[in-house]
Amino acid sequence: MSTAFVLTGGGSLGVVQVGMLAALHEHGVEPDLLVGTSAGALNAAFLAGADSTSHRIDALADLWQQVRRRDVFATRPRRWLAATVGAVPSLFDDSHLRALTSTHLGYEQLEDARLPVHVVATDLVTGRGEALTRGCAVDAVLASAAVPGLLPPVQHAGRTLVDGGVGEFDALRHADAHGVDDIYLLPAGYPCAGPSPVTALGITLTALSLLLHRQLQAQVRDYRGSARLHVMPPLCPLAVSPADFVHAAGLLRRSRRVSSQWLARGEDAVGPEHVLALHDHFAPGSAAPRSA
Repeated sequence: MSTAFVLTGGGSLGVVQVGMLAALHEHGVEPDLLVGTSAGALNAAFLAGADSTSHRIDALADLWQQVRRRDVFATRPRRWLAATVGAVPSLFDDSHLRALTSTHLGYEQLEDARLPVHVVATDLVTGRGEALTRGCAVDAVLASAAVPGLLPPVQHAGRTLVDGGVGEFDALRHADAHGVDDIYLLPAGYPCAGPSPVTALGITLTALSLLLHRQLQAQVRDYRGSARLHVMPPLCPLAVSPADFVHAAGLLRRSRRVSSQWLARGEDAVGPEHVLALHDHFAPGSAAPRSA
């Protein structure tokens, strides 16, 4: 029996996947293949590193709880000005994220990983997504997480690569094509309970998380592969912005508990389309709370 884990994007909500990974490990579900996009690519690449799965999950949990917004989206007004006049390709640079990834990943080339890991990035010219399986692991992760306009594209083999979530790529079909028996989909989710973002960064990342979630719905709905598909339930209600990194510890604990309960009781009777259905938790006519 072989198993693939498919990890989606979601900004700071990627920490939710770490709780899912911990619960899966506790229930004896181990991956033979990892497919990751954006924040999910970071998680997949870290999990695929040397040492035991348990150690890698613990290290990944520690890392997420230490990261703050400035480590990914550092405020540099001069760069913002340069971006507005076309002097640089993004509002933020990726130097902090590159250093963080380089320090903790533990291997240089994707083909050197302990587990097969496929990192999804998008060709900015063709719009097609591609699963990177060889080459510099740090570059692959940064390309997959390069939200257009926010973080700089990555040059790879003569192509310009950006966030894997914005391209045309079916991660479920890709995993199934590798002959696995089971696919566990780990969605980071979206803030279905608000609060409504008011900053440019929060609005951009929240809008992207909604776009990714809609794509995920379509992939699950259209999935016809031979592998059994298991859709882990995203946290709900969820009131944390994908741009907010200060709630990592609480999200991790909650995700681990919810995922463990889901695994213990078996698959829910409701279909995965219901689990992933877009919704909110505001009463009609009520004003949603606001957040920076």
